Amino acid sequence: MAGPMGMGGAYAAAANDTSALIWNPAGLARLPTAEIGIGYLDLYGLLGYSFVGVAHPIRTGQTLGAAILNSSDTEGLSHERIALLSAATHVWQQFCVGMSAKYFTTSVNLDQVPLGHGRGWGVDLGVQYAFMKERISIGVMLPNLLSNLSYHRLEEAGYNESLLREWRIGTAVKIDIPSRKSDTMLAAFEIANSIPIIGCEYRYDAKHGGLALRLGWRFNSGLTAGFGYQRGNIGLDYAFASRRYIGSYASLFSIRVFY
Repeated sequence: MAGPMGMGGAYAAAANDTSALIWNPAGLARLPTAEIGIGYLDLYGLLGYSFVGVAHPIRTGQTLGAAILNSSDTEGLSHERIALLSAATHVWQQFCVGMSAKYFTTSVNLDQVPLGHGRGWGVDLGVQYAFMKERISIGVMLPNLLSNLSYHRLEEAGYNESLLREWRIGTAVKIDIPSRKSDTMLAAFEIANSIPIIGCEYRYDAKHGGLALRLGWRFNSGLTAGFGYQRGNIGLDYAFASRRYIGSYASLFSIRVFY
């Protein structure tokens, strides 16, 4: 989703919307209302990446979610699809735990000739803890804590492997603006696989959604930026990442619908 990307991805401690399905499932427990999220990433003609997710609180502090992620290059040489189910709950006061189970398939082709295909599963685990009236939060995300991929190449024996285990730990602080009581600022710091990330968001008229401006800096890949606007039951977001972020300039668009 564009919101986290605009902040450089420093979102393990701040996730509390459908973005949490990817960034930290524990944040789903803080979801105030049911939500649908749709996102699309364009790597300037190289790769298309789409996301469709839904999260629905079943009771206060307990939320279920599901998402489908799809990526493919413009020439149709590679294709990947991930389906995931997530659940999150408050364990104690403002301590939340979330888990995602995912199933994925991948294929590689050359001029419409299949070269190989794979399928597998994975489990993500996340925790969040908020204190000082939720002004400060800490988040830990462990993608692919458990996983297995079975891959088969054309005319070759198949093999199994585990996905790369990753980790992210971060903190986020909400800052009130004394001269503008309707505005808020969110500052986040995160370490993702030993890489420091800094992100911030300034939101005008936060009580009613309003306009959000975002900046992020990844110490290994440079600047990200973005903005968002929420009106009523609809929120729109956009993010831009510099060439160093993922090898090419990237734009991400997303929309959130609250119901």
